Amino acid sequence: MTTRLPLLLASASPRRRQLISRLGLPFSVCVAPADEELVQEQHQGPNEELAVEIARHKAEMAHTLPEATERLVITADTTVLLDDEVLGKPRDEAHARELLLSLRGRWHRVVTGVTVSCMNDGKLELHSASCMTPVLMRPYSEEEIQNYIATGDPMDKAGAYGIQHPDFQPTERISGCYLNVVGLPLCMLVDLLAKFDVYPMAEGSKTGVCPWSERCLK
Repeated sequence: MTTRLPLLLASASPRRRQLISRLGLPFSVCVAPADEELVQEQHQGPNEELAVEIARHKAEMAHTLPEATERLVITADTTVLLDDEVLGKPRDEAHARELLLSLRGRWHRVVTGVTVSCMNDGKLELHSASCMTPVLMRPYSEEEIQNYIATGDPMDKAGAYGIQHPDFQPTERISGCYLNVVGLPLCMLVDLLAKFDVYPMAEGSKTGVCPWSERCLK
């Protein structure tokens, strides 16, 4: 199937909106009425597959909205795994501190699942993939944690941190896709869009490991 349907990013994340804009493709935004907690409770497979399952659930729910009519819908979800345990978004500031302390000085994995979908002859066509990046956190101090929490930045993020925060800068090293840790691996998204005959209008860099981010490492 080929399509030239306009893009709809079903996400409340401002970070994902910023990242997808790099592709140079026009898009609109909505929020899928998804119950992520319910999906996690019912998830039966390995935790590293949870993100893509939630992304698919978001896609199904997004297509119940009128905004998704005649649109190619993009959904995503990011999970943080420490010792194979899912670290979600903090419930409050105390929980954010707990999460940041548990990650301090340790390796963990960040997994982002992405789904691109559209209605095709009355049936939902979905293509999904996931990306995993190992991340090592630096040995930040408790004072740094408190200062970071005071900014409010960790409260809407899995694992209670944003790798891109300019002051806290919590990570010491990553192995793989940087944009995956931010929340939307563009190389993987470009591959999924290609299944619908949609390609970036903007060109990424010709140098480095990733055309969309110089901070991606192998």
